Amino acid sequence: MDVLKEFIMQYGYFGVFVSLVAGIIGLPVPDEVLLITFGYLSYIDYFHISTTVLVCFLGSVIGMSISYFLGIKLGAPFLEKYGPRFYFSIKRQRSIQQLLNKHGKWFILLGFFIPGVRHLMGYLSGIAKFSYKSYICLTSIGSALWASLFVFTGYGLGVRWLFIREDIYAHKMLYTSLFSTLFILSLITYFIFKSISVNKKKLVRKEH
Repeated sequence: MDVLKEFIMQYGYFGVFVSLVAGIIGLPVPDEVLLITFGYLSYIDYFHISTTVLVCFLGSVIGMSISYFLGIKLGAPFLEKYGPRFYFSIKRQRSIQQLLNKHGKWFILLGFFIPGVRHLMGYLSGIAKFSYKSYICLTSIGSALWASLFVFTGYGLGVRWLFIREDIYAHKMLYTSLFSTLFILSLITYFIFKSISVNKKKLVRKEH
């Protein structure tokens, strides 16, 4: 993290862009922590807040596009062979692929906010030959929401972020587990209500 911090301080917005692209394609970069830190740096006037959000958005979109085309080019065997080295286990790959095949567009949009899922979605979307036009539209929306949420959070927290960040590093696994659990529960709830809605429409059609 210290090396990454020095890189960003030395190269400014270009460093912000490169770090986001690297994190999205799967390198061990703490994306959300970085985004909040960029917001904090905007708070202390090292960066400009609107420019920071824009650069983070572009870095995210470019990163997701690179992983998509790598998925097309390299295919499933490459990801299965090398994915586990970056903590993308075969089990996780297959689970995400099943959700992607079943729920498609909604999963790409919602899954964007989960570390690990976000990083695999580009590769798996490319492997599945998911429409790039639809994919880039969804990831652009996800990138805009994701970047804005975390950058403005850092900006709003101000100096309090320095203390919170230390606590996050100390309890990283706990926070990751809680966040992932909450997201999965939200996802399950959404699909349950969606299924109920579809069944109601089918019943209405049968009655008519």
